[in-house]
Amino acid sequence: MKLRTSKTHLLRSQKRGNMKSKLLLVLIMTGLFAAFASAQRTYVVSAGLNGSGVFGMVDLTTGAFQQLGPGEPDGYFGLAHGWFGTLLSLTYAGNLVSINPRTGVPTQIGPTGLGACVTPSPSCGPTSAFSLGDFNGRIYATDFANSIYVLDPVNGAAKLLAENSGIPPSPFVLGSQNQDGTLNFGDEAIWESCGKFYATYDAWVFDPVTLSVAEIVVAPAMYEIDPRTGRATMVGSTTLGIGGVVEINGKNYAFDDLTGQILELDLKSGSTTPVANFAAAAGVIQGAVPMRRPIFR
Repeated sequence: MKLRTSKTHLLRSQKRGNMKSKLLLVLIMTGLFAAFASAQRTYVVSAGLNGSGVFGMVDLTTGAFQQLGPGEPDGYFGLAHGWFGTLLSLTYAGNLVSINPRTGVPTQIGPTGLGACVTPSPSCGPTSAFSLGDFNGRIYATDFANSIYVLDPVNGAAKLLAENSGIPPSPFVLGSQNQDGTLNFGDEAIWESCGKFYATYDAWVFDPVTLSVAEIVVAPAMYEIDPRTGRATMVGSTTLGIGGVVEINGKNYAFDDLTGQILELDLKSGSTTPVANFAAAAGVIQGAVPMRRPIFR
C-alpha cells in the first residue's frame, strides 16, 4: 500500500512537473512570439489625412497602421529615440517635441532655432526645419538647405555641424505651389543602421490634376553621413518618395509615400525591393524608428 501510494505520488509529481514544463514552454513561446510580433512593427510619424502630424505603428509584414494619441497640429518631420524610452520629433514650426510611445501624446521641449514653415510661403527660408534622426544617442536635424545640426534633447537648441553637408539643398519651398498649379515636394529620411548613419533625399514636382510626378528636380539618392562632421557621401541612386527608413534585425525598410509601399533597402547600392503595401490611413510617412530599444541611452 505504501508502495502504491508512493508510486501514485511519484506519478502525480511527474504530471505536475510535465504540466509546469509545458506551461513554461508556452510562456517562452508566447514571449518569443510577442518579441517577434514587436520586431515586425515600427513606430512612425506622418502627415495625416487632415494635415496634422500623426504618430503610430506600422506592421511591416501586413502594412496595417494603428494611430496612437492625438494629432500634432504643426505636423511632424522625422523620428528619433530620446532619453528614458521617449521618442523625439521635429515640427514644421521648428520645435522639438517628445512623444510618449505608449500614449502617443506629444510634449513640447523647446524651439530649435530652425525656421518655421507650417504654411508654405516665400517667408520659409533655407534654414526652415526639415527632418530629424538619431545616431549613437545624438539627435541630428536638417533644414531646407540640408545643412546638418545637432539638437540638445533637453531644450531643443540646434548647433550647426555642417553647412554644406553634401546632400543637395532644396530647390524650392517644400509644399509650395507653382503658377501652373503644380506642387513642390521633397522627401528625406535619416536613420542609423548597423553602426552607420544614412540619409535619403529627393525633390520633385507633383501635378494634382493628373496625380502624377511632373518633374524630378533632384534625383533620389542615398547618402552615408559622417556623424562627427556632418559630411555626406553619396552611396547610390534609390527610389523616389522615401519618407522614412528603419533598420530591424539587420534589414532596412523604407516607406515609399508615392506608391504606398514598404521597400527593403540595400545599403550597398540604394536599390529597393517591394515587401508590402502600408495602409492609406498612415498618411505620408515622414520618419520611423524601431520599437525595441534600451530604456537608458
